[in-house]
Amino acid sequence: MKKTIFIFCIVFLTGQLYAQRSSNQLEFKTKRYNGSYNTYDKQQLQYNEEANDGYIQNSNVIQSQSRTYAQTGLAKNELVIECQALMNVKADSYLVIFNLTQVGQTAKEADDLITKRMTPFLEGLKALGVQSSDIYVDMVYLIPMYEFAVEKKLFSKTYNEVPNGFEMQKNLHIRFKKSDMIDDIVTLSATNEIYDLVTIEYFVKDTQAIYDSMSNKAVQHILKNVTKYEKLGLKVEGEFRVIMEKKKAIYPEDQYTNYESFVSQSLDAAKNKTVTTMRKPKTVAYNKLPYDNFDIVINPEFLEPVVQFTYRLQVKYTLNKDKLEPKNKYWVIDQAGNLKEVPIKDTPTGF
Repeated sequence: MKKTIFIFCIVFLTGQLYAQRSSNQLEFKTKRYNGSYNTYDKQQLQYNEEANDGYIQNSNVIQSQSRTYAQTGLAKNELVIECQALMNVKADSYLVIFNLTQVGQTAKEADDLITKRMTPFLEGLKALGVQSSDIYVDMVYLIPMYEFAVEKKLFSKTYNEVPNGFEMQKNLHIRFKKSDMIDDIVTLSATNEIYDLVTIEYFVKDTQAIYDSMSNKAVQHILKNVTKYEKLGLKVEGEFRVIMEKKKAIYPEDQYTNYESFVSQSLDAAKNKTVTTMRKPKTVAYNKLPYDNFDIVINPEFLEPVVQFTYRLQVKYTLNKDKLEPKNKYWVIDQAGNLKEVPIKDTPTGF
């Protein structure tokens, strides 16, 4: 019976740790970053755009129809073509941080007690395959605690602070490469009375190679659209220059959002009785960037949270004015009733 209760407590505490991890991580990251990519995107994109929900799926790449923007202030012979790309990348390694807080009558007692909690946890990590080089103990603080002692006088009382023990706090940094190891690590921490999961960090090694790949696809996308416009009769020839190039990486810990599950109540069975409402569950969930703002999405399908890299390229073409300005054409009908164009030479300058 005791064994059953112990196992139940571990399972319950593990579930509590997952919820705590999400909430702690959300608060931890909110203090670091103020705002999201969507807010940033709305502030930076200064063009008129109509919603485009049509996608053409090809292998692991999703492409939407091209977007060409006639921006305010552009000359008649200027054309702006833009491409926004997104790539979902699985992290190469992860870092989980646990916090331990311990109090004691003396500094040595506080240190001995926190070491007693950490030692079996560290040994269990090695049994899971975590190397010693992937574990770091961060000493946060050791501070004295005080309480108030009452000093009675004839007509008054004085409250004085006096030492009453010590408080020690340490952080455990654990690095691992397989995402499914987090389940075993959290279970191990719960069995060793370590419940405060601060955050989980995601790391991707070669980010420059990712941006280079996205840049190449964006250039190909723009050139493909230039060819399409030329087939429609728009001669995109002349000078061009890149007027905007932006890169950004959005990590999973920044994409968790709060939500409250929908619950409806029926009072039919509670007529003429006292109604006690239940606590409505609140939680957080991973919320990826929506795909509707991107022309190209690489690796659109994924199971676990991923790092989302975005790349935006905007090119302005200066077209040849002679090819933009229409010339007058004259047509005649011959004796057979056929319509023929009359060739007219340009009038020499000065006449």
